[in-house]
Amino acid sequence: MLRSFRVLRPLKLVSRTPNLDVDLRTLRAIRVLRPLKLVSGIPSLQVVLKSIIKAMAPLLQIGLLVLFAIVIFAIIGLEFYSGALHKTCFSIVDRYEIVTEGDQTTPCYMTHDPEKIPSGAYTCDPNEAQCDEGWIGPNFGITSFDNIFFAMLTVFQCITMEGWTAILYWTNDALGSNFNWIYFVPLIILGSFFMLNLVLGVLSGEFAKERERVENRQTFLKIRRQQQLEKELNGYVEWICKAEEVILAEERTTLEEKLHIIEARKRTAKRKKMKNMHNKSTDEEEDEDDGSKDSDPVGLARASYFKAKIKNKGACVAFWRVEKRVRFYIRHTVKTQAFYWFVIVLVFLNTVCVAANHYGQPDWLSDFLYYAEFVFLGLFICEMLFKVYALGPRLYFESAFNRFDCVVICGSIFEVIWSSYREGSFGLSVLRALRLLRIFKVTKYWASLRNLVISLLSSMRSILSLLFLLFLFILIFALLGMQLFGGAFNFENGTPPENFNSFPIALLTVFQILTGEDWNEVMYSGIESQGGIHGGMIYSLYFIILVLFGNYTLLNVFLAIAVDNLANAQELTLAQEEADAEKERALQEEKEKEMQNLQPPEVNICPPSPQVNLGDATNGAKDKALLGDKQEDKKDSTDLSDDDEDRGQDKDAMDDDITGPKPMLPYSSMFIFSPTNPIRCAAHYVVNMRYFDLFIMIIISLSSISLAAEDPVFEDSYSNKILNYFDYAFTGVFTVEMVLKVVDQGIIFHPGSYCRDPWNILDAIVVICALVAFAFAGSSTGQNLSTIKSLRVLRVLRPLKTIKRVPKLKAVFDCVVTSLKNVVNILIVYILFQFIFAVVAVQLFSGKFFYCTDDSKLRPEECEVSQNISNIAHRDLKPPEVDKREWLHRSFHYDNVMAAMLTLFAVQTGEGWPEVLQNSMDSTYVDYGPLPRFRIEMAIFYVVFFVVFPFFFVNIFVALIIITFQEQGEKELEEGDLDKNQKSCIDFAIQARPLQRFMPQNKTSVQYKIWKIVVSTPFEYFIMVLIVLNTLLLMMKQQVWIISENRSTDPPIVFYVYFLPPCFLATPLRGAVVPPCQSSVSRHIKLHERGIYGTLPDRVYSEARGFRMQGLN
Repeated sequence: MLRSFRVLRPLKLVSRTPNLDVDLRTLRAIRVLRPLKLVSGIPSLQVVLKSIIKAMAPLLQIGLLVLFAIVIFAIIGLEFYSGALHKTCFSIVDRYEIVTEGDQTTPCYMTHDPEKIPSGAYTCDPNEAQCDEGWIGPNFGITSFDNIFFAMLTVFQCITMEGWTAILYWTNDALGSNFNWIYFVPLIILGSFFMLNLVLGVLSGEFAKERERVENRQTFLKIRRQQQLEKELNGYVEWICKAEEVILAEERTTLEEKLHIIEARKRTAKRKKMKNMHNKSTDEEEDEDDGSKDSDPVGLARASYFKAKIKNKGACVAFWRVEKRVRFYIRHTVKTQAFYWFVIVLVFLNTVCVAANHYGQPDWLSDFLYYAEFVFLGLFICEMLFKVYALGPRLYFESAFNRFDCVVICGSIFEVIWSSYREGSFGLSVLRALRLLRIFKVTKYWASLRNLVISLLSSMRSILSLLFLLFLFILIFALLGMQLFGGAFNFENGTPPENFNSFPIALLTVFQILTGEDWNEVMYSGIESQGGIHGGMIYSLYFIILVLFGNYTLLNVFLAIAVDNLANAQELTLAQEEADAEKERALQEEKEKEMQNLQPPEVNICPPSPQVNLGDATNGAKDKALLGDKQEDKKDSTDLSDDDEDRGQDKDAMDDDITGPKPMLPYSSMFIFSPTNPIRCAAHYVVNMRYFDLFIMIIISLSSISLAAEDPVFEDSYSNKILNYFDYAFTGVFTVEMVLKVVDQGIIFHPGSYCRDPWNILDAIVVICALVAFAFAGSSTGQNLSTIKSLRVLRVLRPLKTIKRVPKLKAVFDCVVTSLKNVVNILIVYILFQFIFAVVAVQLFSGKFFYCTDDSKLRPEECEVSQNISNIAHRDLKPPEVDKREWLHRSFHYDNVMAAMLTLFAVQTGEGWPEVLQNSMDSTYVDYGPLPRFRIEMAIFYVVFFVVFPFFFVNIFVALIIITFQEQGEKELEEGDLDKNQKSCIDFAIQARPLQRFMPQNKTSVQYKIWKIVVSTPFEYFIMVLIVLNTLLLMMKQQVWIISENRSTDPPIVFYVYFLPPCFLATPLRGAVVPPCQSSVSRHIKLHERGIYGTLPDRVYSEARGFRMQGLN
């Protein structure tokens, strides 16, 4: 396929042909595909590329679904918002002067009756301006619903969730906010939250399949290669054995030679056995810090080496003996727990010293941190040298932790040398903080974290391949953007920071679009630079393709890799837990056998006789058997009690799913009400009534509505007083519920009591706090009023009472809680990496985020000395205005570690990070103002940060939640020994209902002939053609500039006449003739009829009165 790029050379020649009037920029832009030649030379890209290529077919189906939804919402937007965004406030004095609100032009609601202004609409000041048409619209007129193409682009921008709130506010200003949410809320939920996330599911499945296929192929090739080697080896060994047998059979072979051959065979068998044992031991977890065991062959070789030295140099015997003792002593010392924790404490203190560095620190702290850096560096160098000397270089570098330590220490040495010659630091010393990860080795999280690291390392090739593919993607689109928009982003207010005027800035612009931040603003600039809405709309395809294939395809592969890695890590952890449980079970069985063998034998003082001995042996065997049975019964009873305890913990959850009457607890409630007490029986009956929970759910819903309806501004309003009485009633109902459950279940002492359920405790807290607030309501003192407000705030917890009563909602809540438990170890690593980047950012940008309100002044003393005189207005010749200069600090900065972590967290969310990036590239020196693009290389820091955090760590969190939900769903099926597919089949078999198709019995009747026409395939195709034509006509509606809408673009009423006969033909097949359950009319035909019956009044009324009911159309 890549050979086809040779066609680029003729295109290049054509593009250089002189006197050619055709603009061949698009043909020249194809040259940017040349970097794709690199893909063919990297085999590790197969998994990523093939998974993306194989996902294209299902992704195309999802794309069609998304396109269908965009078209539907675009048509609805055409009906409601066509021409609405071209009205704004024009000055009364100058008809062509637009009156802005602040710095922005705002759409307005045009009406001549002030009493008919809808809620939320923006109106002009009648003394200064009037609302009229004539404005091009927001964002150079690109954001509008004037025709289907503008509407589709606007809808696509909304579902990417960039700038959709501004569009919502503009439509609120133009039409009011009463019903706008009905359009935008489903658009965001269906388009952004649901449809675009389907891409993730497809890519995740395809990546897992492709990776499994590649791994299976590699395993097969490895097994086949191993089988071939074994076959050759077996043939070679067989040939040697035959030769040895021939030699042994010969009479001239001496006994010594025979013994030598037999001894060689024994050594070979022993070596093979040791090799198998070594391979088995390497599968288990090995100590990363020790490097190797003492019986390592390298250690033995070293010992023999020293022995040889001692023999050869008799004068140095004492020295080498002392050296050997010192070496073994150091080896023993570096393996002790005390030395381990000593190093951990040093790492922690070093981390604290690094974090203490901040802007404006006193001189004594700077001196202390300067010398402390040398002290810690010297200690860590001594630690490394001790380990290298004790373990040897080869054993030392076998440990991954030790290799990382060596790299960090060497980097710290380089940084110290660099800073001595040049001011500034790279912050490499902060990487020592990663050594704190060793603390995980002494915690229970080490196994799961280690398995996660192993899984990530195994997929590192895929991650690096994806990063390389992402870089190629950014490179190609940056070059293409330079071809299309290079030097064109020149506007009246200057050149925006995001442009394609140079290669580095083009790379950053494409990377920003990939992150999804303000990509629409770049698109507006690109369209406006190529002629605006009249000639540049075709260039929006560049940005749409970049967002679709970059943000929603390539970046989702990161999440697919994370899901696959976490699934593998979970499998490794589960297998390890099962192996540990199996070992514990085997050890327990061995202990029980030893205890049985240690039972004292019975002493028999009777005279020995065969019968007595036999009887004693039999009795002893019986006693041992009985004892073993008792022990097994005891063990089984213990296991049973454990199971009962586990079931007791989940009893409340199981009770929610049990239908029918629940038995009363066989305990005394509050030591007063016995199980036979009539009051308790009555309370038990009421609590377990069929509609009791439904009644409580209704009360919770009404209580939530009343809380939302309260007026927080005017607390003494009439509506609040009425709602307060309702609150009394709701609190009374909840109090009665709590009292009844306490009487029925008891308080806390016995299993199954009221307070042993956390949800009941939550209910009790809410009710008790509400009662206490009512008790203090009569007092008017300030202290009591604050107490009442604090207690009444807890009423917002009432909607949480619904979680327990809805099983599926409770299952989702349990999954969320379980996910929070599982993210602990990843969260610690996440915070540690965030801290490391924060310290590096402090080293790079501390004290460099200051600026003056006058851009020409770069020093604080220059900014505060004089004042800045503004320009004189040209029209009214006003006197010059004087603005005082100010030396200000950026809102997001890196002056200390805490502020740096907050800034990086804001950058990580993806909101407003381009501004922080520009400030970082413009930063110069400490206490010095910014210069444009002074340090453009600082963008590398943010690119690396985005790759590590938003692209990697955040996706790990999402993947962990996905895996947790899958595991929780599978746990529900464990008791029934069913998998998900089997459960789905059973559910389908239970819920399936036979389809009934009505057919008139009398084949000569008119009804049968109509039925035959309606169910025929040509009739279905005819209806589909009409639907497509009607949709195309709806899409052809447009708003002509400054002129009222063209009514000829509305669907002619003749189409509704065409649609009516199918409805009338289908009507005799239903109603009184046929029961509804036996109707043969399909659902889409019913929907089609409802659409016709709903649209017909709109068309008739509009033709008769000239007024449109847009919602029906």
